[in-house]
Amino acid sequence: MTALAVLLGHRIGYSASPAMHNAAFAALELDARFELRDVAVDDLAGEVERLRESDRIGANVTKPHKVAVCSMVDELGPEVRRLGAANTIMREGHRLVARNTDLAALRAELPSDISRAVVLGSGGASRAAVDALKSAGCGAVLVLDRARWKNMPGALMTAQLLVNATPIGTESDDTPVPANLLRRGMAVLDLVYRPSPSRLVREARRAGASARGGAGMLLRQAALSFTLWTDREAPVDVMRDALRGELGDGADV
Repeated sequence: MTALAVLLGHRIGYSASPAMHNAAFAALELDARFELRDVAVDDLAGEVERLRESDRIGANVTKPHKVAVCSMVDELGPEVRRLGAANTIMREGHRLVARNTDLAALRAELPSDISRAVVLGSGGASRAAVDALKSAGCGAVLVLDRARWKNMPGALMTAQLLVNATPIGTESDDTPVPANLLRRGMAVLDLVYRPSPSRLVREARRAGASARGGAGMLLRQAALSFTLWTDREAPVDVMRDALRGELGDGADV
């Protein structure tokens, strides 16, 4: 019986996760596959319940469901209890366990010695970014949701790091940050990975800022999720090659 892992999200046709995970399954000769499940909010509980079926090994979770799934499983990992957001579900027998691999992936992507940061967004990715920053010793983390974006110019004047934890820029040439607010000496981490580099990353680099897109974080969290599902070390190089094949050689992988 072919094992199945899925991505639960809404409007996720752009996702590069199937390419990475299916390449990893093939490399390790595992009889498994990874598929997208585009799920509206009202249908989420039913899709989570299907993860208990014997052929399922788990799921990744993306926008807008990272918070909602936490009330639909049997157990929360310690990091999920702290964050209130999950991006991975494991099936253990008939029980479902929620974990968050975004957190470790984000920590690995953050620049060192950051004391003042601004995080855009208020969803699950934003929660992980804030926690990762605080764990790294960042003493001042300002979260700006869309209702507070009028405060962005003042906030970015002294910020050492800007994290875009919104989906703005995904499959588009949009950006949440006016180019005139970007400057030399600032670091930018845009969690958007398609296109790579995003408009925000391109404009930040033109302004002299150090900037990275979200492809590297996507790869790291995917590898961690793969290991949780399979109890096998993820073939990271294989997954990286598959991700580059999806995004292009210029991607920040």
